[in-house]
Amino acid sequence: MKEYSLPTQQQCLELMEQFHVPLHIREHSLAVARLGIFLANRLKEKGVSVDVDLVDRACLLHDLLRICDLKESNYDRSARAITDKDRPEWQQLRTKYRKACHEDAAYQLLKDKYPELALAVKRHRYAALLDEKDKPRTWEEKIVYYADKRVMHDKIVPLAQRLQEAHKRNAPLRRTRTQSKVDIGKVDALIFELEREIFNEIDLDPVKITDELIDSLYPQCRKHARNLL
Repeated sequence: MKEYSLPTQQQCLELMEQFHVPLHIREHSLAVARLGIFLANRLKEKGVSVDVDLVDRACLLHDLLRICDLKESNYDRSARAITDKDRPEWQQLRTKYRKACHEDAAYQLLKDKYPELALAVKRHRYAALLDEKDKPRTWEEKIVYYADKRVMHDKIVPLAQRLQEAHKRNAPLRRTRTQSKVDIGKVDALIFELEREIFNEIDLDPVKITDELIDSLYPQCRKHARNLL
């Protein structure tokens, strides 16, 4: 029996609505959840104890407050029509959490009601693997961290491709924020090490894990994801 509570999938969607999560971030989160559930179930099939529901909810909410990291000039990239309510809500969030990255902001929001979920969200931060205090430790935390690093926008891609794209996209941040102090070569090496740890357990080739493979094995997941949008 679980000693902690989790939101339902519907409650996760309601949180996304409440905090005006842009459509492209929702689509990314759903794709991360599909991969996370796939990996969690494969680990369970190999006899590893994993809470699939925790993985699912943490993946769904890992970018709940991603807007905190975006400049207002980037709002128009939200891939949907911005309503009159979106901009003030986003600005309020950025003001409230102005000194926190989106991972820490979501942790603060969720920790009292869902502490285990909040930790899994907090520990998906790119540089967390370098932090002895906040690095992912449980299988659930490791899956959430890794699944996010395999999904580029809303597509599963090889890890190297995803990291290359992310480094290019975040290059301006490294010149202006604390990310400039992060040794990305060291972090990337640790992510590949985590990939080996996960896939050694499930005895699969990570490069072969694609959207098409997951759809062929679990076709209901794609339909379910569409219904959640």
